[in-house]
Amino acid sequence: LQTEFGLELPAWTKQYYPEKLQYLAEQSYIYNAYTREMQKIKAGPFLTKMFNEMKDKSSNTLKPAGRKMYIYNGHDSTVVNIMQALQIWKRQLPRYSSMTLFELHKNKDTGKYYVEIYFRNNPKETALPLTVPGCDFQCPLEKLIELSSEVLIDKTRDANRCVSKNEAFTEPPLRGP
Repeated sequence: LQTEFGLELPAWTKQYYPEKLQYLAEQSYIYNAYTREMQKIKAGPFLTKMFNEMKDKSSNTLKPAGRKMYIYNGHDSTVVNIMQALQIWKRQLPRYSSMTLFELHKNKDTGKYYVEIYFRNNPKETALPLTVPGCDFQCPLEKLIELSSEVLIDKTRDANRCVSKNEAFTEPPLRGP
């Protein structure tokens, strides 16, 4: 961040930064959501919400009906977690103000909906298209949901995931202000 804003780094950092730290920084993102289970925990709630909103839009049940855009913000780790869950992260370290764009489009000829995904890692550059493995760049909405199903939250299937398996466990009392 200091380098991006033109600030001089201390002399001692030159022997480590950026080359030696690049790999370690990438690994820290990988380990944050290393398994499909971790990706489900870290990215599943957001992806489930976003895909449900897309399904609502495609079936004309989205409220408010005229909504054309959702904007969410998050940290660099959130961006990577979502990209890892969709298997589209290529170890690019998200810079300050990076963004992932998910665009829902309707094919005028078929009436079917598809999603395009872009990643912009530099505010001075154009967002680059990303393709989910097993799909085309213009990925049909239902296929994208199917390909992501392993990390999406299913209320029926996942209802007991947060329940303790320890019979001696006692829920702590709620504390208020």
